[in-house]
Amino acid sequence: MITFIHTADWQIGKPFASIADPAKRARVQQERIEAIRRIGDVVRQRRAGFVVVAGDLFDSPTPTNATVASALGAIASLEVPVYCIPGNHDHGGPDSLWEQPFFKREHSRLAANFHLLLDPLPVVVAVPGSDSPNVLLLPCPLRRRHEADDPTAWIRSLDFTTFGEMPRIVIAHGSTTVFAPGSTVAAGSLGGGSVGPGTSSQGDDEEPAATGVNTIALDRLPFDQLDYLALGDWHGFLAAGPKAFYSGAPEIDRFPKPGQQPGHVAVVTVARAAEPRVEPVATGCFRWLVHAAAIDHDGPRQLDDWLTEATRPTTPGGPGFDACLARLEVTGSVSLAERAELDRLVESWTARLLRLDLDDQTVLAPSADEIRDLAERPSDPIIARVASELVAMLDQAASPTDASLPDPEVIRHAIHLLHAIVSADAEPTEPPPAVEPPTGTAIDSPVPPAHQEVAP
Repeated sequence: MITFIHTADWQIGKPFASIADPAKRARVQQERIEAIRRIGDVVRQRRAGFVVVAGDLFDSPTPTNATVASALGAIASLEVPVYCIPGNHDHGGPDSLWEQPFFKREHSRLAANFHLLLDPLPVVVAVPGSDSPNVLLLPCPLRRRHEADDPTAWIRSLDFTTFGEMPRIVIAHGSTTVFAPGSTVAAGSLGGGSVGPGTSSQGDDEEPAATGVNTIALDRLPFDQLDYLALGDWHGFLAAGPKAFYSGAPEIDRFPKPGQQPGHVAVVTVARAAEPRVEPVATGCFRWLVHAAAIDHDGPRQLDDWLTEATRPTTPGGPGFDACLARLEVTGSVSLAERAELDRLVESWTARLLRLDLDDQTVLAPSADEIRDLAERPSDPIIARVASELVAMLDQAASPTDASLPDPEVIRHAIHLLHAIVSADAEPTEPPPAVEPPTGTAIDSPVPPAHQEVAP
């Protein structure tokens, strides 16, 4: 039996353009390199003989030189052979990244353990110290970003009698017929009950998914001649059959969709003509949180409480809110005071989190007391008049008879701004700080000016 690590979709160099703060963006990018080092920990703990990367090691076919060097340096730290195919993000072919002089030079100098499989040909790999001295790799590299043909089709015509009793591992990148829209392939026909939603390729919140390309026809593969299918493209750990698995990305890079288990690698033990043992092992650091909150009588405080609890460190001394990204949907009605409190809360959590996406669907509903405070201000007749007119317009907009009236939400926003101005004016100003007297000078004694002569 042979134990190895199956991983994919590292997407080193992903820009994470939706993270506005450059320091936070750089940290999220760097964590993809740190995830490789955490894979090394799994390699040593599980005594894995090698690592398989099922495509998309880089996020694009044109990574920077610094990105290439960092990735190769991290791969070298794994200290076992690493076998990788190009995926749709870092596809092969003439003049690809893998053919560039800089990559070739750094590859030879930094990562002799990195083996790039650019051709769909059987590769026999020696695994010292294992029960099976050799293993057969069947790589299915993508030569273009979008392949119309099944990248595993060449395997169907192989004469497997020439390979003896070596375990046989397919490495492929793409969606499967199990996930394709309108597919008639049942999960049970492949022996697997854990399948994901029906999409042809899993995209993320920053990149729309492609459809109808890079599709792997699992039902047409000779499963009796194969022992494991190491798949890439789906960013969460997922079983597509008894021998076919997506490892998912080792570091989470998007808000997860239902049914996904991102931030893992697969520890796989295989033997010829036996069902593989596959275990997901967590390697991710960041937490991508999704939450919907309906603000009620507790106001924004309930949202603050949820964020505080959800971002607590999961281990003693571990990272907290500074390793979290959140997508929030907020609904309900808020008073003027609650609106101001919610704005302050969002400001705080935007600063704390690596990223905060807010879908704010709250409706501003000033309380009777708040409206009276604005409309009844003898000392501020202009504020009172404007507030009264805005409230009257809001009442008319509730049952519109005048098409010239602004949108009710615009009126509510104007009331909110007016309340903010009044609240800011009402805040007490801090007294100026006390000036400390010079050392050695009595507090009650005036200090003479520098030009004044003092009699002896």
